[in-house]
Amino acid sequence: MSVRAYRVNKIDHEECDSFNLWHDDKLMEFLDNEYGFYERLNGDGGGIAELPIEALREALEKVEMDKELKEAIQKDIEACEADGYVTYYCSS
Repeated sequence: MSVRAYRVNKIDHEECDSFNLWHDDKLMEFLDNEYGFYERLNGDGGGIAELPIEALREALEKVEMDKELKEAIQKDIEACEADGYVTYYCSS
């Protein structure tokens, strides 16, 4: 078995962002320390990163965040729960 790389022609993402890598400091510190979030991205902080649903649930329990951010994370969990993970496209 092998793993092949395919060029991406189009990325279809939600209109509204879920969180901001530069401004949601406490969330990003948690996701990076516990799940290596930034390791999945390029040097500019862009790219595609997947997080298990459990990581987001744990973040909701352990990270202090405002109501809007909590609602966005909960929406991501609900939308992707059947998959077991959420895929994030990170871009400026």
